[in-house]
Amino acid sequence: MVAAQFIQISQQQGLFAVSENPSYQSARNQLVQGNLKGIIIIPNGFSEALASGQPAIVQVTVDETNPTTAAIVQSEISAVFSIIGSSMSAQNIRGMAGDDVNPTFIMQPISITNIPLISGVSSSFQFLAPGFMALTVITGSLQGVAAAISREKEQGTMDGLLVSPIPHRSIILGKVMAQTVRGLIQGFLILGLSMILFGVQIYGSPIIMFIVMLLGTASFVGVGIILTAVAPDQETAQMMTMLLQFPMMFISGILFPIDQLPGWLQYIGKILPLYYAADALRKVIILNANLAIIMPDVVVLIIYTLITMTFAIPLFERAMRR
Repeated sequence: MVAAQFIQISQQQGLFAVSENPSYQSARNQLVQGNLKGIIIIPNGFSEALASGQPAIVQVTVDETNPTTAAIVQSEISAVFSIIGSSMSAQNIRGMAGDDVNPTFIMQPISITNIPLISGVSSSFQFLAPGFMALTVITGSLQGVAAAISREKEQGTMDGLLVSPIPHRSIILGKVMAQTVRGLIQGFLILGLSMILFGVQIYGSPIIMFIVMLLGTASFVGVGIILTAVAPDQETAQMMTMLLQFPMMFISGILFPIDQLPGWLQYIGKILPLYYAADALRKVIILNANLAIIMPDVVVLIIYTLITMTFAIPLFERAMRR
């Protein structure tokens, strides 16, 4: 009856789309994958507690990687159960026949206890740190490639490299590797400072973190090469990278959950690889997600890397022949 009322109120008020899961672990995996925003557990003994006139407890787990969304979901769940509890209280008071009824049961027949998805104290810094790691790695590699290649083109050192007995693809590969290493160093530096200054904790595998950061860097190195190939000088290349960088910061889920954006902006944000790099890092660092859980993000980053590098290398070689 309580579950049916919760579903009915949620649908009437347009709060939640409610589904049932066979086990808490199954629901938790879906929560980590981003398919759910919260889990409500009606534990064993719930009906017996109500039948015996004792307060019954409902357990709630929310997605704490998005503190703002988590607070909203927690608040709305509490509000719905408050409505159900008030209705039951009215029925209990009307049906009281003596003084043997528990006063707590009359006032609050249903209470909620929270099961933390993340052990320890969650904070906004825990949510922001992975996003800024991804932003630093990706934009650092983007700007680094654009600045390095365009500067060498203006100074003439690129011409010297091109006439040397070195394959052009080796020159590109050298630039890519240099900026990738620099981006990884910057990303881990941001993580170290977050841990020291803001108490950010790492719950996931450093190896998986490294893989995600490597793919994120590679996905944008190709973009940097493309921008450099089409830009006539260093100032233009830097301006183009800045025009790409700043919108990404706000529409890729770095500063706040992407769910808070208008629908059309969410689609644009999810086109950019920064969203997938930040999402994967957040799940690994905060939720201890394994590689199988973040595989959709990893696949997108791999595809993005292959596509951008496929276009970047020919464009670079063509631009250098001008």
